[in-house]
Amino acid sequence: MATELTMPQMGYDMQEGTVVRWLKAEGSNVELGEPVAEIETDKAVVEFESYASGVLQTILVAEGSTVPVGEAIAVVGEGDVAVADAPEPEPETPEPAAEPEAVDEEQDAVEAIPLGAASAPSTDGVATAPVEEAPAEQPVREGGRVFATPVARQLAYESGVDLSTVDGSGPGGRIVKEDVLNIIEAGTETTPAPVPVAEEESVVEPEVEAVPESVPAAEVEPEPEPEPAPVAEVEPEPVVEPEVEAEPEPELIPLSRMRQQIARVTIRSKSEKPHFYVNTDVDMTKAMMLRAQINQVMAADGVRATVNDLIIAASVITLKRFPKFNAFYEDGGLRMNDDVNVGIAMAVEEGLIMPAIVGAGEMSLREIAQASKEVAERAQQGTLAPQEYAGGTFAISNMGMMGVTSFVAIIQPPQSAVLAVGAVQKRPIVDDDDQIVVRQMMTATLSADHRIVDGAEGAMFVNEIKGLLENPLSIIL
Repeated sequence: MATELTMPQMGYDMQEGTVVRWLKAEGSNVELGEPVAEIETDKAVVEFESYASGVLQTILVAEGSTVPVGEAIAVVGEGDVAVADAPEPEPETPEPAAEPEAVDEEQDAVEAIPLGAASAPSTDGVATAPVEEAPAEQPVREGGRVFATPVARQLAYESGVDLSTVDGSGPGGRIVKEDVLNIIEAGTETTPAPVPVAEEESVVEPEVEAVPESVPAAEVEPEPEPEPAPVAEVEPEPVVEPEVEAEPEPELIPLSRMRQQIARVTIRSKSEKPHFYVNTDVDMTKAMMLRAQINQVMAADGVRATVNDLIIAASVITLKRFPKFNAFYEDGGLRMNDDVNVGIAMAVEEGLIMPAIVGAGEMSLREIAQASKEVAERAQQGTLAPQEYAGGTFAISNMGMMGVTSFVAIIQPPQSAVLAVGAVQKRPIVDDDDQIVVRQMMTATLSADHRIVDGAEGAMFVNEIKGLLENPLSIIL
């Protein structure tokens, strides 16, 4: 029994993918979950895992080819039996070289005689100009394809850098933005192509007409002088004003594939999902103290909990109490998700991605800290799994490390909510005893889909997270 491997959908709005490289050859044994190819999406290059065990019988899509989502790219079956439906590539038969056309000998003879050949000296022994050799083709990478990130391709296109001459420093020799910048900064000197010298043409002396013999003066009759023509009045020519050249239009810079993907997703989200927003200020003083104590305990294991890890842990507990914020709106109804997979907004070289911590609902704070660290590393290396790209059920966007105090985030389809958090900062606060005290405060803003939940539910959701973070022992107990 044969199983077709199809181009996977690794994002909500992914429409097509490119097979960058096959990790397995035809006839190789593959196991369930084993990577068989590298697929390039609008956001990254991802390893594609086989969802069947057996033998890779047929590769249907060549490296460098782009195909729509759902189209078959390979076939895995039992044994080494070829698939009947898979057409074998026909060998290319070279076309016979065209026979040279017969040239009229008489015409050759005529064309071979230069003008003025009767009096021109022989040109035998004159050196002919050397024929310039065609420049050697530039070396190409594996399979004729240059592996580069979308940002590196865009920068190279704008700067006129040939990517086939750039050595990549990214994963697997992939060209990244810094590689192109280094080429631009270093600069390249090019040798101007030699200007071909035109062949000298034979000089043809003009024919001089013979001067007729002189005629006796008596026989020459004087020609009558012509009467002067009447002078017409010359009208002044109209003054033509010089045309003013129109100002050139500003340059239109094309968007990278990732930027186009972000544009499509955000427009779709704001068009389909009626966003509403709820924000609150959270006292993080106790949470910051507990985090310091936890990190002292986990330091021996090389694990460190971040502020974002505490927020993820509090969000997981809250999502279990308010499951509609973990649901999807589909076909006029709600699809309730049993798993809680928390997406984390991350800035990468090409733009913005939101990989998910899959199974976060069943993790402890230590496990969340370890998982978020590993997801961040794989995101930078471009080795995220498809489920991590498309499996998020809720999202958190944290811009606190950039000094932002508050902002609102756009919901990532098909999710129904996202929590935006700012920096933890010391602020003067009036406490319950009407005393001004300095506390470590953070602003959290919830964006939610009004088709699924209302404002009152949004208020209860953020207040639940606020209560957990202000009493952080309830998160770890």
